[in-house]
Amino acid sequence: MSIRLVAIVSLATAVATLGSGCSQPGAVHQPLLASYYANDVVAPRAPPPFVVETVKPRYGYVWAHSYSRWDGHDFVLVPGQWIEEKPGYRYVDASWEQHRDGWHFRPGRWLSI
Repeated sequence: MSIRLVAIVSLATAVATLGSGCSQPGAVHQPLLASYYANDVVAPRAPPPFVVETVKPRYGYVWAHSYSRWDGHDFVLVPGQWIEEKPGYRYVDASWEQHRDGWHFRPGRWLSI
């Protein structure tokens, strides 16, 4: 019985020692792009097809196209809208991306030029 206990304690110590030697103290290991995909809205099925809206240009504004949002049960259409232009930035419309675990929503965002 005591030999078994010594073997278990030795194994646990070896595993703890090896595990702590694999990384620096305080290092946090996360999957690739974990911060990018944190707090994602994930839908289990594909969104409806993208609807192309034709609008006339409006000085000082960009058109944010309509998109479908997931409400937990189904897709709901969110209408397009004019957003005030930001100098030095370009607007990227909201979109859905397919991954292994479902469809991930990317909200509309401003990217610096």
